[in-house]
Amino acid sequence: MKDLTPYFLRPASPTPEEFDVRPGAIVHSEPLHLWDYWQVVRKHGLLIVVCFLLTVVITAVNTFTTTPIYMAETTLLIERKAPRVLDLRDAQGDGGFDYDEYDYYRTQFEILKSRGLAVQVIRAQSLESNSTFVGKKVEPGPLGRLWAEIQSWPKTILSVMSPAPPPQQLETTSTDVKPELLGAYLGGLDIRPVPRTRLVKIAFRSPDPSLSVAVANAHARAYIRHGAELRSEANREGLSFLEEKLVELKERVEKAEAALNQYRRDKGIISLDDKENIIVNRLVDLNTRLTEAEAERIGLEAQVHTLKKGGKSLPMLADNGLVKSLTEQLAKVEAEGAHLASQFKPDYPPLQQLKAQEAEIRKQLRQEEQKAEKGITSAFQAALRNENELRAKMEEQRSTTLSLKDASVEYAVLSREVDTNRQLYDSVLQRIKEMGVATEMRTSNVSIIDQASFPRLPISPNKRSALMFGALLGLLGGVGLAFFFEYLDNTIKTPDQSERELGLPSLSVVPHFLSMRGGDPAEGSPLAQKARQQLLAWKRWGHLQLGGEPAPGTASTQIVVAHHPLSVVSEAYRTLRAGILLSRAEEPPRLLLFTSGVHAEGKTSTTLNTAITFTQMGVRVLVIDADLRRPSCHKALGMKGGPGLAEVLTGQRKVEKVIKRTSVDNLYLLSSGTIPPNPAELIGSVKMHEVLTALRTQFDYVFIDSPPVMPVSDALLLAKMVDGVVMVIGGQETPKKVVKEARARLTYARAKILGTVLNKVDLQRSGYYYHNYYYYSSHYHRSGEAEGE
Repeated sequence: MKDLTPYFLRPASPTPEEFDVRPGAIVHSEPLHLWDYWQVVRKHGLLIVVCFLLTVVITAVNTFTTTPIYMAETTLLIERKAPRVLDLRDAQGDGGFDYDEYDYYRTQFEILKSRGLAVQVIRAQSLESNSTFVGKKVEPGPLGRLWAEIQSWPKTILSVMSPAPPPQQLETTSTDVKPELLGAYLGGLDIRPVPRTRLVKIAFRSPDPSLSVAVANAHARAYIRHGAELRSEANREGLSFLEEKLVELKERVEKAEAALNQYRRDKGIISLDDKENIIVNRLVDLNTRLTEAEAERIGLEAQVHTLKKGGKSLPMLADNGLVKSLTEQLAKVEAEGAHLASQFKPDYPPLQQLKAQEAEIRKQLRQEEQKAEKGITSAFQAALRNENELRAKMEEQRSTTLSLKDASVEYAVLSREVDTNRQLYDSVLQRIKEMGVATEMRTSNVSIIDQASFPRLPISPNKRSALMFGALLGLLGGVGLAFFFEYLDNTIKTPDQSERELGLPSLSVVPHFLSMRGGDPAEGSPLAQKARQQLLAWKRWGHLQLGGEPAPGTASTQIVVAHHPLSVVSEAYRTLRAGILLSRAEEPPRLLLFTSGVHAEGKTSTTLNTAITFTQMGVRVLVIDADLRRPSCHKALGMKGGPGLAEVLTGQRKVEKVIKRTSVDNLYLLSSGTIPPNPAELIGSVKMHEVLTALRTQFDYVFIDSPPVMPVSDALLLAKMVDGVVMVIGGQETPKKVVKEARARLTYARAKILGTVLNKVDLQRSGYYYHNYYYYSSHYHRSGEAEGE
């Protein structure tokens, strides 16, 4: 038979296949939905709004208090090669040395941003004495610096992936310019190449638009002038170097020619080329003839080798006409003899004649084969002698050729040195003439396409973009903080979370009374005023649903159902009552255990308030305070202590003598009594089981308030003796790990867990049941007014 819960059917005793009973195991896992994320945003809506507004206000203040900056741009066209008036090459090798175009333009961009070029412009424009440039240094606000940092990320990544070549050293140094002036200039300068073109934009930013225009144009002119001077200086230095080398090359040419003539006289070489051609040609002819003789000898040698092995199929025999004729006659005679032999006896005369004729033919064939063998052997010996003679002549000719080559190698080396030195001398002489002309030319590969014009509007601060960026940053920051705080909040806050994490039905959600402040639509009603007074009393006593110690003879404020029967909290306990009554198909459980994972989750207040809701049905309910370590039920009910469960279990008192009637009709209490030294042994004793069996027959329902599961084992021992267990969870307080481990321990103890009660839930923070709270609070407010009338 299965127990019935408000959510799903499950076996009365869960099996290990249904639940993982290991501590901390996750029973069910469901994916989060978009609604869950929306609830997180709604829960932390105030934080998101505050973060959004604060960021927007800071952005607005930063934007409207920042000094406006004006920017002027000059556009340059940079060609790799300067225009050629004459077909000349300068010292930088334009057209003579081809290197990577990417590296070239990156080098030029770095030169445009170099400190030396900046110093030239500062001096040329007398920026040291410019009040706008020197006086007030404009610093962007915090958001402006952040935005500039974000904009610099692509450049940083690109520079890391492809380091730029080091810029060329400029003549002008920056030792006599103040570092702050140089830093201010480079901070306002912006070099931006136009993608997929040879254009580059030189931009300068300053508070004065006229200054921006003047500096942008001056920087472009300084770059052009620097390139021309760099090229002229390189030509002058190259010309001086080549003139020194020309004298050295002239001496080397004279020495090389003298050495060549002396070697020619010593070796008697007149016409080295003609002799070399005749000797080499003869060597080639002998090599060809030797190859042919060797091939002929190899072929004859193969035939001789075949004859030695008894082979008869020689090419020369196949081409011999007599051999062919004899072979045909032999085949004919053999055929006729075979024909006659099949018809006549061997002594038949015609058959005897055919055999004699066959023998004669075979003798002639043998004679011809012997002649062929002798001819092949003679030819092989002649071919071998011819090959040896050619090989000897070949070696003799090779020696002659090598001796001539030895002389020609040294001659060629000397001749090549003469030619090389003469070519170098001529090339340097020609280069000196070209560079002499190139030094006097003032051509540049850089031209100004658009000069800087007067800017009408500032480029920063961009108020619209800054405000939009601030709003977006504030919104994303607020949402990020919301999810970060939600991530840090490792507690169970909603019944959906409870069911998802524990795999147990949520029987009820008990709101925290603090969550109702300001949320009651009838805040000024007498009911709300009375609730606020009660809240102040809770604060004054310092309990807040945690089970404190009221004054003697005074009921605790935990008994919400008795004090405020029409409140939302009371309705939550009635929902819990309905869940318990529906937890079984045949009859509801009569012996219930209320426990929690750790202390101060509200299990005592839940036990008492649930018991009171049952008494309102007209049934007799007994509450047993089984917490023999920290009893609190008698304090919550405003009753004095005395003998109780401990005395009954030790046999000092009878159970009927220690049960007390409370101020609530049909509600009875069996307090804990004197705190014993061995609570666990008493709770798990046979006597405890007998007491519960006896009390089951005397009362309609018996509710047991036990210690928490995690610190002690009392609740696990009691769980085996009752009809069902209700887990109380401190909403937004108890960590998930603790609740899961407590649930796993109860499952391992074979407890019949009916479900969970999410206690002390802040309805306004959770967001899930705020609309229900609003509905019920309005409903009971109207009901209270009607009753007052």
